[in-house]
Amino acid sequence: MAEPAGPANTLAVLGLGSNLPVRQRWLDLGLEILLAGPSTLLLATPRWNTIPRGAPPQPDYLNQLLLVRGPRDGWGWLELAQRAELAAGRRRLVSKGPRTLDVDVLLVEGLTCSSPKLRLPHPAILDRPHLLAGVAALVPDWKLEGSPLTLAELARARLGGSWRQPVPLRGAGDPPTRG
Repeated sequence: MAEPAGPANTLAVLGLGSNLPVRQRWLDLGLEILLAGPSTLLLATPRWNTIPRGAPPQPDYLNQLLLVRGPRDGWGWLELAQRAELAAGRRRLVSKGPRTLDVDVLLVEGLTCSSPKLRLPHPAILDRPHLLAGVAALVPDWKLEGSPLTLAELARARLGGSWRQPVPLRGAGDPPTRG
């Protein structure tokens, strides 16, 4: 009798953020945990600072987006993201409060989901310019469900002149971008 098939190798875009000391180290730890095991880093954006939105006063975030491949579905990517946050000591004491590490599952190839714990595509993509620019740089030809536009076209339409220069990317073999 054949064993049941596991999840297919899927592409996913993950967002990492940290706004507690030492931000760079928390992102490095998150990257290490996310890539331990069968996950492969394909592309990454540089790291950049963003101002917290809709949150109590707190330090700026250091963010990075990753394009990864691995044998996971959306729930598997979410479990891995939460494992990385837990390893970084994240505590959810204040809604939208400061975080050692925040890992969001932004997109999973060919998957949409709307549950209280997992929404794909992540709704913040269209609300936060840095996320839209980042996902458009990583997967420019993907389309969000219900949109006739690719992510690159959507970024050009929504971000206008700020999309003139796409977010630079680095390959898996390049050193992390410090920021």
